[in-house]
Formats: sequence, C-alpha cells, structure tokens
Amino acid sequence: MPKKTLAAFTLGCKVNQVETASLLEEFSSRGYEVVDFKEEADIYLVNTCAVTAKAAYESRQLLRRALKHSPLLVIATGCYAQVGVEEIREQVEGPLLIVGQEFKPRIPEIVEGLPLPLEETQALLSDVRKLKRCEPFPLHRFRGHQRAFLRVQDGCSLFCTYCIVPYARGPSRSLPLELIAEQAKRYLAAGYQEMVVSGVHLGLWGRDLDPPKKLLDLLRLLDELEVPRFRLSSLEPREIDLEMLSFLRASSGFCPHFHLSLQSASNEVLRKMGRRYRREDFLRVVEEILRFFPEAALGVDVIAGFPAETEKDFEETYRLLERLPLAYFHVFPYSPRPGTRAASWPQLPPHVVAERARRLRDLSRAKKKGFYARQIGKNFEVLVLRQDENTGLLEGLSRHYVTVFFHGEAKLTGRLVRVRVERAVDTTLYGSLDMVG
Repeated sequence: MPKKTLAAFTLGCKVNQVETASLLEEFSSRGYEVVDFKEEADIYLVNTCAVTAKAAYESRQLLRRALKHSPLLVIATGCYAQVGVEEIREQVEGPLLIVGQEFKPRIPEIVEGLPLPLEETQALLSDVRKLKRCEPFPLHRFRGHQRAFLRVQDGCSLFCTYCIVPYARGPSRSLPLELIAEQAKRYLAAGYQEMVVSGVHLGLWGRDLDPPKKLLDLLRLLDELEVPRFRLSSLEPREIDLEMLSFLRASSGFCPHFHLSLQSASNEVLRKMGRRYRREDFLRVVEEILRFFPEAALGVDVIAGFPAETEKDFEETYRLLERLPLAYFHVFPYSPRPGTRAASWPQLPPHVVAERARRLRDLSRAKKKGFYARQIGKNFEVLVLRQDENTGLLEGLSRHYVTVFFHGEAKLTGRLVRVRVERAVDTTLYGSLDMVG
C-alpha cells in the first residue's frame, strides 16, 4: 500500500513554524510522505495566523487552494482556526477539520482516528483561557532551515487593546528549563550552528514557572550548553536590563542583534494601546544596548495608523525612528481584529493608514541601506544559509543580522565561515570567502 502524502503551509510567527515542523516530523514517523504544498496530497495542513486581517485572508485562501485538490482531508489549525472558526465556515466551502490550540499537538493521532475522506466540516476547539501547560513540540531536525528556532514560550497575558494573540493563544506559558535543554541538545546533535530563542511573548518566559525564572536563567543555560550562536526574538524595552546586557556581552555565543517591540513613540498612543512602557524606556534601552554593543543591529516593530494616532503622534514616531541608529523596521498597517477593544473605536481612513505605513517602510529601507553600507570592508563570521539558484552565490548571515552573498561551494551550507564585505548594491552586500571555520 502506498504511503499517504501530506503537505503543509505555515503562516505567521517562528512559534508556528516550529509547531508545523514538529507535526510533520511526527507524521513522517507514522509513515506519511511529506510533499510540497503545491503538489497533490492526500492531506493538507494549514497552520494559520490571525495577527492581521491580511493574515486571516491569506489563511482562507490557502484552505481554498488545498480543497481544490479534493484531498481526503484539509486541516486548519493555528491562531485563525482558533478565533475565526465562524468566518472559515462561512467563507470556505468544503469539508475541513478545524483544530484549536489545545488539540494541535495531537493532530497526527486525531487524523489516524478519523474515517477518511472527511464528509463535512468538523471543529475541535476549547477555551484557550484555561490552558496551563506549554506543549514542547519536540524536533530532531528543523526541516528546511539552517537556523534552528528554539521555541520556549507560548501565549500572552497582557491584552494590549489591538492584539488578538491572547484570545488566540491563551495566557503566557513557559517551557521548563529541562525541556528547553533537551531540545537544544537535539539541535546541537543535528549540527545546527545557530538557535533563535523564540516565543509568542518571549520576555514573559519563566514568570509562570514554580519557582519563577528570569530570561537570564535561560540565556545562562545556552551558554552552559556551548551553543555556537544564539539570538533573541522580539523583546519589549523593559524586558532588557543591565544585568542581561552585561551577561550577553561576556557570552561567546550571543549574536548582537536586538529586535524591540516599539509600536509607537507617542506616549499617548502607547497608553491607549495598553503597552507597559513609555518612549523614555525605549530610548534608555537603545542607549544601553549601544553602550554594550556599539555595532549591534537594532530592529523595531511599529504600527502605522492605530485608531488613536493623530498626525502629530505619527510624526513623533517618524522623527524618533529617523534620528536613531536603527538597522530596519517591521511595519504593520493597523487592521482591527474582532474582539479587541481598539476594533470598536473610530478608525482612521484606509488611505491615511496606507500612507503612514509607506513612509515608515521607505524610512526603513533607507536605514537598512545605511546600516549595510557601514559594513563594507569588514570581515565577519557568517552562517551559510543557502546557495542562490540563479547566481550560484552562497548567502550568509552575520552575527549582527547582515546578509552577504559570496562565491563558494554548496557543501558549505549550514557551516560557519568568514567573509570579507567588499561592496553594497542598495541593501544587498557582496563579499569574498576569507576562511572556512
């Protein structure tokens, strides 16, 4: 009997990507053949996202695309499957299995217990507010990645006025240190040279453990395990302190790359967003980071067109970002998420939101271009991510989050090498291989 084929597509965050990879690994261990999402498959899995209206729309489109193949089963899981089940039922025609967050780890087991093909839409959902445990989603190999995402936390307990995540993921839940150590050791055994410490709200890690832990405890673990390179995903300004920075500066594995969740530089907008820091906190932590790591890559998340954002508020944000030595921004045009407080407030005209997002993206490109230009002539260690199919050049990522292309052999993929940066073309760097590590 031929193997059943399964294809998956992941939208959204690093946590989602880890969860999909873990599910695929489990399906493979049960005898399924994993194929590309573009191919015909017996079963399709879409790990959805609900952070923006665009992500929800893309989730529905992917489900429709999968159903066109008339498979035995299409599975919708992830954040949008948890909070958008009625929209899915109304706008996606065909038999689906909608799986909420609590049941996601059990998807392979659930599928094997189903009579296939599925004849009608079914849903397995529960109240995410009652979730207490961070599921481990173990992995031996992070399929398709040269950097391993180390998932250590799930959920968020803060309920910012614009954010759907607490409703879709439940409260903050931390993976215990011993399970994190087990996963890190599996990645090391597989040969990964870099791990990205990831969570839905990483800065909350450890607070719900008994006894409570600090993020610094987790970072010390990575140092003790001698992880060759590690970097942190997004943190809020008040989640970085002098003790952490002092430790990171002394760490041999830390990559000097900080991604800060800013959202707005207007204190009034931050207050209405329900954020727990102020503009002054952000400026203080940027100053402290640059004192410890003068050449660090600093990135920020920023929301354009929040309902309470006046033209003056926006200009305040723009001018602050313009004058700081930042490397890039992630710009999110505000979109109301059903059930959040801000969704019921008077909204800004779409053209205003779009124009503010455009201006911020243009500024981000200029910042990135300047940051990349400052790397010319430098020699640094890069992790080789892939070989470009069109040019044959290798693509490497530096510790401070700079991408550089250079000539080299494909067998270097996944290895650490040293590269000298020779020129920049807009936001693309080119260099030459200096030494293989």
